[in-house]
Amino acid sequence: MAHATWLADVLRERGLRVHEEAGWKERGHGGLGEIRGVMLHHTAGPAEGNYPSLAVVRDGTSALTGPLAQLGLARDGTWIVIAAGLAYHAGRGGPWRDVPVDTGNEHLLGVEAESVGTRRDWTEAQLDSYPRGVAALLTHVGLGVERTIAHKEWAPGRKNDPAHWPGDMRAFRDTVAGHLGA
Repeated sequence: MAHATWLADVLRERGLRVHEEAGWKERGHGGLGEIRGVMLHHTAGPAEGNYPSLAVVRDGTSALTGPLAQLGLARDGTWIVIAAGLAYHAGRGGPWRDVPVDTGNEHLLGVEAESVGTRRDWTEAQLDSYPRGVAALLTHVGLGVERTIAHKEWAPGRKNDPAHWPGDMRAFRDTVAGHLGA
C-alpha cells in the first residue's frame, strides 16, 4: 500500500494553483491500494469563504476521523492537498467497474470541492479547475475519463454530490475528456 506523494506535483504541472497542507504526505488511514479512479464530492459546507471546510476535511468530525479526502478544491480554483494516504470519503457503495463493494476509500482518490450542495454555487474558477485537475490525476495514473465517478453514482439514494454541476456528470466527463485529449 502506497501514499500518493505525487499529488501536488501533478496538479502544478498542469498549471493549477496548489496549496499543500502541512503534513499531507504522511496523513491518511494507512496506504492506498491500486488507484482505479477519482471520486467527486462537494463539501456541503458554509456559503462564505474560499475553503471553510478545510478543518473538517483534514481532521474529520466526532463521528468520522479525518482525512475525509485526499484533495480539496477551493472556490478560487486552488487545489488543497490534504492527504497522501487513505481517506474516508467514499463510504458504503459500489461495486463500480473493478472497485468492489465498500472499497472506494482504498481505490479512489477523493476530491471535496467547496459547495453548499443545495444550489448552484460553483464558481467560474471551480468550473475550470475541477475537470482540469481530475484530468491531471487520471493521466498520472494512466486511466481514462470513464474512471471519473460522482459520489452519487457510488452511493445512489444515499449521496447527491457533486450536486448542481452544470450539465451534471456527462458534461463534467466531457470536459475532462477534452483535457485528456490536450
